[in-house]
Amino acid sequence: MNKLIQYALILMLMMGVSACATQNVKSTTFTPIVSDNASTPEDELLDIGIAIFQPGLDDMPRNREELTFSDVRMAETYFTSYELANALQNSGNWGVVRVVPGDLSSSDLAITGTILQSDGETMRLHINIKDSTGVTWIDKEYEEVVSKFSYDPRMRRSEDAFQGLFNKIANDLYTFKESNIEREDTQRIRTVSQIQFARSFAPQVFDSYLEEGRNGILQLARLPAENDPILNRIEDIRERDFLYVDALQDYYSNFVRQMQVPYTEFRRMSYDEVMKMDRLAADARRNMIMGVAAIIGGLAATQSNNATAYWSSPVILASGGWLIKDAFAKGDERQMHVEALAELGNSLEMEIAPQTIELEERTITLSGSVEAQYEQWRELLADIYANEVGEAESSDL
Repeated sequence: MNKLIQYALILMLMMGVSACATQNVKSTTFTPIVSDNASTPEDELLDIGIAIFQPGLDDMPRNREELTFSDVRMAETYFTSYELANALQNSGNWGVVRVVPGDLSSSDLAITGTILQSDGETMRLHINIKDSTGVTWIDKEYEEVVSKFSYDPRMRRSEDAFQGLFNKIANDLYTFKESNIEREDTQRIRTVSQIQFARSFAPQVFDSYLEEGRNGILQLARLPAENDPILNRIEDIRERDFLYVDALQDYYSNFVRQMQVPYTEFRRMSYDEVMKMDRLAADARRNMIMGVAAIIGGLAATQSNNATAYWSSPVILASGGWLIKDAFAKGDERQMHVEALAELGNSLEMEIAPQTIELEERTITLSGSVEAQYEQWRELLADIYANEVGEAESSDL
């Protein structure tokens, strides 16, 4: 038998065997949250600030680009940030956990993240966590793959489908703290975050309290007096800032609550599309390779002296052409699924409406420019501080 025919048959056999052997095994369980059962004094609990995650649209896998819609991904940045905040807060291992729309330099712990993949089946995040001194606690990627049962109404839990992913991050953060952070470290981190906030309002006063080491880590050069009047004024302003950010948590909560139903349905259908697309892509690859192999075999048979092989060559060539055509047809079907999912993505965008809150006789509209609103708020706080300092100086004259 001609060697080309042998190679073609071996290639087709290998493809057939690999297709039969391929299957996905997924777990239906998720990582539980780890909680500290001991009662930790309040002054030893670190507060956490979480920035709105980055959408990661430039970092997505190429084979998932068609399943990602920028409007949906932007909504996911709020959703994932808030869900992680919930996991951390519910663990009971920390102080107050807030989603913060602006600068995190005055947070005891600052969390930033990027959504690398989110297609209903897989969520992959890059998470970076630093304390106020600049020490990195965590810098790694997290991934969770869920099964179809995560979207089955008969088996659906109250938790998010990817709750295990958020729990893993929370557990790793707690493990790092328990293994590396002593009580004096906690106090130093809290003091640095306090001074970081203070020097954002009065740099001429508080710049000298901190110094940066060669490795970029902030160190306390000196401590403020126990009843420092300037620091006391700024602490009052800091409490107002906390109240404002706490009010924003209601917005984020309402946003996530409104998003929950359509987003869960979106992810369920996205999961189905991922499964279909993966199967279609696998079928297309298999048929393409088998088609090419069949054509090679047919061409080799036309050159064969064997009469049976020669007369069977048109059949082999025809079957090879059909397999390649079928591969392209499956590609068209794949595109239809993508377009159907894009339409669903647009419907999700319409579910997300701007929110307006009332805060201290100010009406603030939160509609995708929360960061700008928070920046205006911080400018207002700076004005309040300047007025208070001016009044204090006038009264001393």
